[in-house]
Amino acid sequence: MSMPDLVYRHAVNPKRGLAATGIVFVKFLLALPHLIIINALQSLAYIAAYIGFFVVAFTGKMPGGLYRFMEIAYGWNARTYGWIIGFTDAYPPFEIDPEYPVSVRMSKPENPSKGWAVAGILFIKFIVLIPHFVALFFVLLASTLAVWFGYFAVLLTGSLPVGIQDFAAGTMQWTQRVFAFVAGITDDYPKFSLQVTPAA
Repeated sequence: MSMPDLVYRHAVNPKRGLAATGIVFVKFLLALPHLIIINALQSLAYIAAYIGFFVVAFTGKMPGGLYRFMEIAYGWNARTYGWIIGFTDAYPPFEIDPEYPVSVRMSKPENPSKGWAVAGILFIKFIVLIPHFVALFFVLLASTLAVWFGYFAVLLTGSLPVGIQDFAAGTMQWTQRVFAFVAGITDDYPKFSLQVTPAA
């Protein structure tokens, strides 16, 4: 079973004005409609995933509709946070499958584990992921600060350091791996890694 892959490209000639809105947090206000949608999608995705655990436990298959909903939630999340980080200056459209520089590539699990589905029903998955939750708390904090400093870099130099972009992308990728495991998109225990490769 494959992990979801974040698809992004390094920013080219980011706009200083948009970076300035990030410094004073106006960019987050501009993203608020998408953040509200993401919150709703993720809340529904958790409920759908829990229902899916019962289906997988009894049938050994993940319903196509459930997977599709997860795919939509992952994509919307990636586009929104990709814009906040600054991979692109194009405001994300309010669409399910738009053409956009930031996306997520994932595939439907063919033979999901009944054992892990039962572990999800009993919330054991969350217990085994505690080390990830602890690590990600600090990684997400560092990534948020890095993105904020990146806004200053763009304002002053007109470019967003590649190191900041890859660190933020790696944080997104790590988070996606964890929640893909929680949701049953993959049964492979997620790696403790920030490794990610930008698209050519």
